[in-house]
Amino acid sequence: MPVARRVALVGTLAVLGTALIAPTAANAATPPGGVELTLLATTDTHGHVADWDYFQNAPYPADDSLGLSRVATVVDNVRAEKGDESVVVLDNGDAIQGTPLTYLYGYGDNRDAVLSGEVEHPMAQVFDTIGYDAQVVGNHEYNYGLDLLQAYDEDLEAPLLGANVIDVATGQPYHQPYELIDREIDGKQVTIGVIGLVTPGVRIWDKQNVGGILEFQDMVEAAKQWVPEVDAQSDVVVVLAHTGQGTVPDDEYDPADLNEDVANNIAFQVPGIDVLVAGHSHQDEPQTLITNTAGEQTLITQPNYWARSVSEVTLSLAPTADGFEVDWSDGYAPVVTPHYGTDGTPEDPQVLEVISEEHEATIEYVNTPVADSVEELPAATSRYEDTAIIDFINSIQLETVDAALDGTEYADVPVISQASPFSRTALFPEGEVTIRDIAGLYIYENTLVGVQMTGAEIAEYLEYSARYFVQTEPGAEFDPATGTNAVYPDRPDGVPDYNYDVLTGLSYTIDISQPVGERILDLAHPDGTPVAADDTFVLAVNNYRQSGGGAFPNVADAPVVYDERLEIRQLLIDWASERGTIDPADFFVENWELTTDAAAETPTPTPEPTDPGDGDDPGAGDDDATNAPDTGSGGTASDDSSTDAASDLPMTGADIAWPLGLAAALLLLGAGLVATRRFARKRS
Repeated sequence: MPVARRVALVGTLAVLGTALIAPTAANAATPPGGVELTLLATTDTHGHVADWDYFQNAPYPADDSLGLSRVATVVDNVRAEKGDESVVVLDNGDAIQGTPLTYLYGYGDNRDAVLSGEVEHPMAQVFDTIGYDAQVVGNHEYNYGLDLLQAYDEDLEAPLLGANVIDVATGQPYHQPYELIDREIDGKQVTIGVIGLVTPGVRIWDKQNVGGILEFQDMVEAAKQWVPEVDAQSDVVVVLAHTGQGTVPDDEYDPADLNEDVANNIAFQVPGIDVLVAGHSHQDEPQTLITNTAGEQTLITQPNYWARSVSEVTLSLAPTADGFEVDWSDGYAPVVTPHYGTDGTPEDPQVLEVISEEHEATIEYVNTPVADSVEELPAATSRYEDTAIIDFINSIQLETVDAALDGTEYADVPVISQASPFSRTALFPEGEVTIRDIAGLYIYENTLVGVQMTGAEIAEYLEYSARYFVQTEPGAEFDPATGTNAVYPDRPDGVPDYNYDVLTGLSYTIDISQPVGERILDLAHPDGTPVAADDTFVLAVNNYRQSGGGAFPNVADAPVVYDERLEIRQLLIDWASERGTIDPADFFVENWELTTDAAAETPTPTPEPTDPGDGDDPGAGDDDATNAPDTGSGGTASDDSSTDAASDLPMTGADIAWPLGLAAALLLLGAGLVATRRFARKRS
C-alpha cells in the first residue's frame, strides 16, 4: 500500500498538523455504527512539484504558492489527524507534462534513461513518496508516446486507471479500468471502488501517438458500464474523471459526439457514484452537488490546477446490511475542504529531496545559453499586434517546411505559417537568451506539420481565428484589456490566447468593428497580389492545431505534405544555437494589423454559416474548449470549378470577395481606397 512510504513522517509532523491544516467546515459526528472516510484529491498538476517557476528561474509569487511539495504536507497532516487507514489519496490526471522538468524526462535528453529504467520518472517518484492510492490518465499523459506512458505506469506504485481507453487489438481496456481499495477503519472493513475515465479528445489531440492503437469511449457510456460492477463490490464509489463539468444538456446528450467536458452528465446520468473528481478545464470548483436520475446525490469536486490546491472530501459512512454507504442525511452530509498552497502550508522536505537531482538537472538545462539577442523582444502585445518574437516562431517553421519540400512536387507551392501567442509574459532579453527564454515563449511540446490548403480555406481559417476579438464600434479605440478573449456559447470563459493564430507569408488586416466572419480584409501575397480562392499553399502548423485542436476549419482535413515529427521548441533552440544571434532583421516582417474602421466605407455581404467542428484543449495547457461550438461565424468556401484561377476569393464569410475590377483597382491604389487605423505599438 503506497501510504506506507509516508508513515514515518506522519509521526514527526503530527505536532504541526493542527497549525498547518486549513480551517475546515464543521463536520458532523459519525453516524451510529458508522465510520469516517476522507478522500484527498488533486488534478492537472502538470509537473509542478517544487514551488519553482523554471521559466522565471525563481519561486512562484507568495500569492500563487503551489506544488506537490505543499500537497504532501497537507496529506501528512490529514493522515496524522484522521489516521492512515481513513485517508485515500487520488490524482485526476495530466501529471507528466507541463514544466521543463517533465519535458526533460519525457521528451528531452533524459527520456531514454526513463525508458530504459535507469531513472525512475520524477513524477512517479513524487506520487510514490506522497503515497497516492490511485490515479487516472489525463489527455496529456499521451503526449510523449505510449512507450513513455508505459514506463511511467511501471514506475508508479499506485494503479493508473483508464476504463474508457480501449486497445484496438484486443477490444479490452488498455489501462486498468478500476481499483478496489480495502481499508480497516476503526476495526471495520471498508472498500472504496475507484474508476478512471479520460476525455476522448485524446483521439484527436494525440492521434499521432494513439491512432490505430487505442480508441476512446464516451465517458458517460463507459461509466454506465463500469459503475454497476464496481458498486456491487464497494461501499463507496469514486470516479476519477479527467473532464470538465461541461455544458451539454442531458436531454440532448449523444454519446456519438464523444464530448470533451461531461462531468455533470456522468454525475446526473449514472446512478451509484458517490464522489466524482473533475479536472481538465483548469477551474477551481471545490464542491458541486448533482441529483442524479435515481434521485440520489453525487458530489463533484474539482481541485485547482498545477497543485494549487488539494480537495479534502470528508464522508460519513453509515452501516447497511452488507457494508456501508455514504450518509447524506442532515448533519452527516459530505463536506469538502479545499487546501491551498497560499494557506501558508510549507513544502515537504522529503518530496524536494526525492527529486533534487532531477530538479537541479532541469535548472541547469533551462539556463543553458543559446544565443544573443540584439534587442529586447517582448511577447506582451502579440495578441493584438504583429511582433518580432512571434515572427521568430513563424519564420523558423516556414523555413523548415520550405526546405523540406525542396525537390518535391510541392517545391513551388508558397509556404505560410501559423503561431499563437501562448504567453503574455515571454521575453527575449537584449543580450543572452537561454533555453528557459525560448521554452517560456513556446510552452508546449508540439511538433511541426505541413498541410496543403487553398486560398479560400486560409481565408476561412483566419476568420475563425479573428473571432478572438470583441467587436467594437467602427472607429472606436481598441482596448487590449477588454478587446480580446471574446465569449461565445462554445467558449463561455472566452477564447483562450492559444486559440488565436497569426500567419506569416501573407498580408492581411483584421477589422474588429465588423461581425465575426467579415473581418479579414486585403488578404494578399507578399507582392500585393490578392489571394485567390483556388491559390494553393502549404501551411506550416503545429500538430495540435493540425489534429483539430481549437476546431479551426479545414486544417484537420487538409492533405499532409510534411510531417517529420520535429519538435517546434527544439527547432527554435537549434536555429538560435546555430546562428548565435537573434536579430529581428533576419525574420520580422510586419504583415498584419488590427483596425476598427478599414471597412467603414465598403459594405460587405452576409457570410454563409458554417460549422467548424468540435473544439478541444491542449494543455498545456491544459484551459479547455467545450463540447459543441456554435459560433454563428466563419463561412463556406465556394467549390465552383468554373472559378477563374486569376479571380479573387468567392464568398467565404470574409470581406475578400471583391469583383475582379475592384481587385485590380486595389492593387493600384493600395491602402488609399480604404481608411485604416493603425494602433500605436505599446512595447512592454
